[in-house]
Amino acid sequence: MTKVEERDDDWAALVEAVHDLSRVLRAAGERAVGLDAITGSEHEVLRWVSARPGHPVSAVARGLGLQASNVSTTVRSLVERDLVERRTDPADGRRALLHPTARAARHRELLDAAWTRQIRRALGDLDGTDAVALRAAAPVLDRLAGALDPSRDPVAAGPA
Repeated sequence: MTKVEERDDDWAALVEAVHDLSRVLRAAGERAVGLDAITGSEHEVLRWVSARPGHPVSAVARGLGLQASNVSTTVRSLVERDLVERRTDPADGRRALLHPTARAARHRELLDAAWTRQIRRALGDLDGTDAVALRAAAPVLDRLAGALDPSRDPVAAGPA
């Protein structure tokens, strides 16, 4: 493994850039496709449920490192917006399992397309080497996210 000279300022700048990019893309994407804005917590819960359908609120809370009561409130809002549905657990009728709705899947398709268009448009204003660097950075950022967030492993955040 290559030793990288580290400066705290570099990592703080990376965190800020990733946060800003995420915020700008999400808000601009929702506006571009005419979707109602959702809160950051709704976005995170919806992403988790979409990636790991069929888990109860407690697993979502554990996976995201949030309080179950807060996730329950967020899920209630997503259910009211027809983005998440509760289904009775066939193994235990007392428990509800969360699934994304067809509407959530369609919203995700629209957002992915909008984000792709926005990034392509923005890259047109940047130097060509920036596009190459960003493409190379994507898998590294994904590995970094995995290293920082063990809940991304579906086994680690499996059913309760």
